[in-house]
Amino acid sequence: MKNTIIMQSSWIQADQLARLSNQASPVCLAPLPAFDVLRAHGPDAIKYLQSQSTCDLRRLNDTNVLRGAHCDAKGKMWSVFQLLQADQDELLVVAHRDELAASLAQWKKFGVFSKVQFEPGQLDWAVFGISGEQAAVSVLLQQLGFVAAEPGERQSSNGCHLLCLAPNHYLLLSPHPQARQWLEDSTLPLAAPTRWLQAHIQHGLCYLEQENIGHYVPQMLNLQAQDAISFDKGCYMGQEMVARMKYLGKNKRAAFIATATTEHTPVAGTDIEMQLESNWRRAGQVINAVNVNQQLWVLAVLPNDTTAATQLRLASDPETVLQMQPLPYTLQ
Repeated sequence: MKNTIIMQSSWIQADQLARLSNQASPVCLAPLPAFDVLRAHGPDAIKYLQSQSTCDLRRLNDTNVLRGAHCDAKGKMWSVFQLLQADQDELLVVAHRDELAASLAQWKKFGVFSKVQFEPGQLDWAVFGISGEQAAVSVLLQQLGFVAAEPGERQSSNGCHLLCLAPNHYLLLSPHPQARQWLEDSTLPLAAPTRWLQAHIQHGLCYLEQENIGHYVPQMLNLQAQDAISFDKGCYMGQEMVARMKYLGKNKRAAFIATATTEHTPVAGTDIEMQLESNWRRAGQVINAVNVNQQLWVLAVLPNDTTAATQLRLASDPETVLQMQPLPYTLQ
């Protein structure tokens, strides 16, 4: 995600985005116009997406949200998403617009033999992010009509859906009229999208931009540590390769968090180099990066034996030396 988002949306204008602050605060409510919602509906919607997802849709109910991935036949990911059940035969898929477009093209291609339809949700839904300190987040949620939740929980109120992704870290889906009201409410801690995206990286969570779609199996982005892969749900697209990574120990890469003090912001797909004696060689790639007030946060795929002592730098800016940060979960 670039620091400056240049796009048009029917629920937020460019000048509104430009006025939002990057300054630190106890809690932020950040509009996320680069994230979108896809509506999947029909008698076969759940059955069809069960065959296309790493998560187990049999676990879905009206109080939870599932994190999962959509893979090709080789186990390489088209998207990483949040999935909720809006009605008996209707699902909402939430993801970055690049990966949602990639998955939609594939789901429509293979869904012609099932009773399922897909409709883009950008004309109906706005996406916000909420993140911050526990007490401040709880106060904001109450102001918006919700209460604090645990990761994986979902709440619905006044046509809106609150999805808890990690401790004190949420996505909020809102109909456009409500979103526009919030954007005009001076009592809300509105902030730039980069504030929420920074927190997303700090929680070790990813999304896929165009440059990284179709390149990684789920374990390379730590989805097994995020309850986003079911290993006993049965067959789905790419399941054989995903299982092989687990049971045969084939996966040699993982996602790591790193920081640097710099004005530079690498784009998704930028190479990361590792020092070996006096030489540097390519070691991995940037998945997500955000720079907030000259503090760069990066989520990168690297060899899974990378440690805090490993010397790393950005290929696009060799002066930017990366410092490894601990993951908030344990890799299996």
